[in-house]
Amino acid sequence: MTAWKRAVAQAFDRAQGYDRAAGIQASVAARLAATVAEEPLASSPRTLEIGCGTGLLTEALRASITVGPMLVTDIAPAMLARCRARIGTSSGVHFAVMDGERPGLVPGFDLVVSSLAAQWFVDLERGLDRLAGLLRPGGLLAVTTLAAGTFREWGEAGGGRAATPAYPNLEALRSLRFGGCTAEIRLDLLREAHADGAAFLRALRTIGAQTPADQAAILSPGALRRALRAFDAQGASVTYAVATCLVRRADRFA
Repeated sequence: MTAWKRAVAQAFDRAQGYDRAAGIQASVAARLAATVAEEPLASSPRTLEIGCGTGLLTEALRASITVGPMLVTDIAPAMLARCRARIGTSSGVHFAVMDGERPGLVPGFDLVVSSLAAQWFVDLERGLDRLAGLLRPGGLLAVTTLAAGTFREWGEAGGGRAATPAYPNLEALRSLRFGGCTAEIRLDLLREAHADGAAFLRALRTIGAQTPADQAAILSPGALRRALRAFDAQGASVTYAVATCLVRRADRFA
């Protein structure tokens, strides 16, 4: 695991108030669960979840479909513990600390899901391709991740990338290739309002999403004050550009 990836995990471990600030994350998880429920699936699919966080998707998915054996994972041990506390000890549900970008698992899953975790992958294409490689024939990889345009208002105010990774645009996402699979990728724009710029940055820290990919993303105090004033003047709301990636391995149910 890289030093940056360890820092990401530690930031999420410290995110004690995650659920209080995770309105968008909860909405995206519910939407993804509903999307999965509309897809053809194996009966009681053997399921892997990547980046479970506090269990927003875990809970929504189990309410939407009849899940078979389920392995729930996160890179941050404290997040995994919160998910376990939310879901409880249920027969057939297992929990493991794991870097979802390098799962090291034996293929054989009918369904692999992940909500707003893949944007923390160092190499998105390779990471998603590894996950697609875990699918059985006919299996489904269903992932939401953030795309270019996310937090554009903060960038326009002079705030740079809000100490988050650079996000790929829709064209780049649609250029991803997965061996033996077909892929459908769509983009939804969601808006989140904040009291002011300081509240926006506090919300990012509260959910653990404040680890910069490079030190250049960190603003000087003066630049930060200017960005906050400009952000407040334009309405103190931000866009989340949410990409939904549905990757289907060939020969469904073969």
